[in-house]
Amino acid sequence: MHRIDRRGRDSSRCDRLTTNVAACKPAIWIDVDNSPHVPLFAPILSYFRSQDVSVLLTARDHSQTIELLDLHGFSGTYTVVGTHAGGSKLKKIAGLISRAWQLARSIKKSGIRPAVAVSHGSRSMVLAARWLKIPVITMYDYEHTETWIFNRFSKRVLVPETIPDEVLDQIGLKPGRRAKYSGLKEEIYLHYFSPATNFREGLAAELGFAISDATVLAVLRPPATTANYHDPKSEEIFDAILKRINRSENTLAVIVPRTSEQRHEVEQLLERGRYSKERLIVLKHAVNGLDLAVAADLMISGGGTMNREAALLGVPVYSIFSGRLGSIDAQMESDGRIKFIRERSQIEDIDLISRDRSDSIGVNIPDRVERFVIEQINSFVSRA
Repeated sequence: MHRIDRRGRDSSRCDRLTTNVAACKPAIWIDVDNSPHVPLFAPILSYFRSQDVSVLLTARDHSQTIELLDLHGFSGTYTVVGTHAGGSKLKKIAGLISRAWQLARSIKKSGIRPAVAVSHGSRSMVLAARWLKIPVITMYDYEHTETWIFNRFSKRVLVPETIPDEVLDQIGLKPGRRAKYSGLKEEIYLHYFSPATNFREGLAAELGFAISDATVLAVLRPPATTANYHDPKSEEIFDAILKRINRSENTLAVIVPRTSEQRHEVEQLLERGRYSKERLIVLKHAVNGLDLAVAADLMISGGGTMNREAALLGVPVYSIFSGRLGSIDAQMESDGRIKFIRERSQIEDIDLISRDRSDSIGVNIPDRVERFVIEQINSFVSRA
């Protein structure tokens, strides 16, 4: 029989000379269930592994998550568990329970008991960790999604201080469970970002389109059609934006689909001749999103992460998100860092002009959020 000690180690194994070394070290578990979580946790993963802490890394096969893990150098160090279950509420519930069971089985099979489980909004992890009696740290930064499972079952929830305490009270996050940080979660990895040389020209050569310094390059991220917070109105606005770019001179758009299904949908539109293939290019594989933002003259997105990344890098940003506005986006709109396109009539207000891209080089991003998250995780590891 294996005995799990308070440091998350299998003490019966550690008592023997011939042992699984990983089972004898402090351990944490990180789950990434969507593309934006890969760069988010990459510095955290690297830090703890450099500190001789075992990191169990699980990932959901959804969007570009697996591609990005490999792109960030984590190939061979993670376990793929589950896929996206679909857009309907019934499928999401079934998928949530199924993946939670798969995660629990994967962690038990590893023979390692983590001191803490960490994710940015992985509902399946929260359930699996609950079953395994592993304390959970959850991060989230949008208060109008379904947060009850995080608020109820997480030991600690990390949220930006931009979200008022009154709002957190209303959605059921108890004061004793919340820990608030200054800044944006995207700062964790933007702190380390150094733009690649000639990325814009290299991308043009790879995708087969001509580009010059005068070419206006727009990066477009379609709306998250399967997300809990999706509003169909944003799809209508996105379609109208494609038409605007399609008739604009000296303008190119690189479309960054969220899923292979979404990529096929856009490609079919192009095949039917609805849009010009010379002006609209669909990415077929994952690229470094930060390099892509720096290469762009403007960003238009239906989500949050790419918008915030681009805004922090000094890129003009237009959001077509039409759901309920979160506190972070409201603050960034108030500060003039993001412009929201809420009606089709506002599409003509989008400035399709080239910018001085050198403004994005040498942007100083602090490491305050990274230090905060590491401290929160260490508070569990140190007392385990």
